[in-house]
Amino acid sequence: MMENTQKIKKTLMTSIFEVFEKMFYVFLEPVDNNTWNHQSVASIHFSGTVKGGVRACFSGSLADVMVQNMLNIDESEITEKLREDCMKESVNMICGNFLKKFDSSEAFDLSLPICKSGSDETGGGASNTSEHTLRLDFESGSGMLGIIFTYSGR
Repeated sequence: MMENTQKIKKTLMTSIFEVFEKMFYVFLEPVDNNTWNHQSVASIHFSGTVKGGVRACFSGSLADVMVQNMLNIDESEITEKLREDCMKESVNMICGNFLKKFDSSEAFDLSLPICKSGSDETGGGASNTSEHTLRLDFESGSGMLGIIFTYSGR
């Protein structure tokens, strides 16, 4: 399982970097810091031969820069709805990108992404003993991002 965990981590990192660089023009650096306070959490779940979910924890400043860069709008035009849609789209793209790289022969089912304000990271993962959790934290010039990836199967 350890080699699979390394493959998952490497594939997930690649997917996160691709999505944030290509879609949001945000360049992330991995950090060892899961104690920062985030303002919002977006999550999505998937099922197939492997099932699990992706939760992304955003600092407010990062979410704002993502909206501005993705939609090419001014800071004054950012609304809570745009911020939520952008965060949900980011977890959707990260998850889709990851699953395509992880197993392109499999058709996975994805849930609709959801977004919550506040610092509750527990957002909806089944906690059974066969589930594995991977936590990745990043910083950028625009703020902080935490990714919590859970999976079970294979």
